[in-house]
Amino acid sequence: MAKQKKKAKSRETGRKEPPQKPPETQKEVKKVLKKKTPEERRKAQIEGIKKTLVPSILGIISGILCYYILGTGTDMMLGGVRVEWHFILLNLILITTIVQRFIYPLIGIDVLAFKGKDWFYVEFIVVDLWAVTWTILLN
Repeated sequence: MAKQKKKAKSRETGRKEPPQKPPETQKEVKKVLKKKTPEERRKAQIEGIKKTLVPSILGIISGILCYYILGTGTDMMLGGVRVEWHFILLNLILITTIVQRFIYPLIGIDVLAFKGKDWFYVEFIVVDLWAVTWTILLN
């Protein structure tokens, strides 16, 4: 109601409100989204498939290795020394990260462009499929 009265009042007096300009900082903050060409989209999709397939294979292989080396996981002995599950998990993450750093350049993925989020993504896939594969083999 109050806004309508103000508008009606400004119409009656003939005053016009000055046009509002967007602040300069707002223009700078807005990012200009570049449209990707079909080739760029296809390349990004293929790269995404590679980034998903490699850790998936590594996770499955590591699950199979854990089943054959450590067995059921109740008495985990490695070289006569009892090991805990978190030791195995941390070593798995370390080893698969190093392996992926060497594999990705061979298949055309720039490892230097990886950020923390990307490494978290691929290692999550490895750990997830490791646990799923080992669990399936245990049953």
